[in-house]
Amino acid sequence: MNQDLESLKARVRHLSVMIFDIDGTLTDGRIFWVPNSGWTQMYSVRDGMGIKRLQEAGIEVAAISGGDSLSAQMRMQSLGLRHVHFGSQDKVAHFERLLELLKVSADRCGYMGDEVVDLPLLKAVGFSAAPPEAPDEVRAQVHYVAQKAAGFGAAREVCEFILRHRQAP
Repeated sequence: MNQDLESLKARVRHLSVMIFDIDGTLTDGRIFWVPNSGWTQMYSVRDGMGIKRLQEAGIEVAAISGGDSLSAQMRMQSLGLRHVHFGSQDKVAHFERLLELLKVSADRCGYMGDEVVDLPLLKAVGFSAAPPEAPDEVRAQVHYVAQKAAGFGAAREVCEFILRHRQAP
């Protein structure tokens, strides 16, 4: 489904909400066991800066994740995300509640995910993105595939694309 530049620009022009999956999108998908702390992931400060820049531009940033870990909770809190759903088996249901809460339509929302479980939500939004490591069937369904790797700038790349081509509200 990957689209030409003009179609992509049109999709982000009026974006008001950007949602991210966490594991495999904001991280590289690896988990680490830390004694006395449990499982943890690594996050990119650069991806975080992209998220902060979206927020500064007036875009509401949220996260919907199938996983749940203390490190993910702390990272989302440190980024100032007000809408975060962990352990979500039905991401579309959480997305629909978010639409109601924010009083926004699906076509004004974006989602970046990396797995087949993300496909229903990737198909429900006006702008969808994935990191290059996503499975073929996911990359074939999204509007934008990042060139940079997940956890190493893919989210920042998507944020920068949105900021470059979005019209201010």
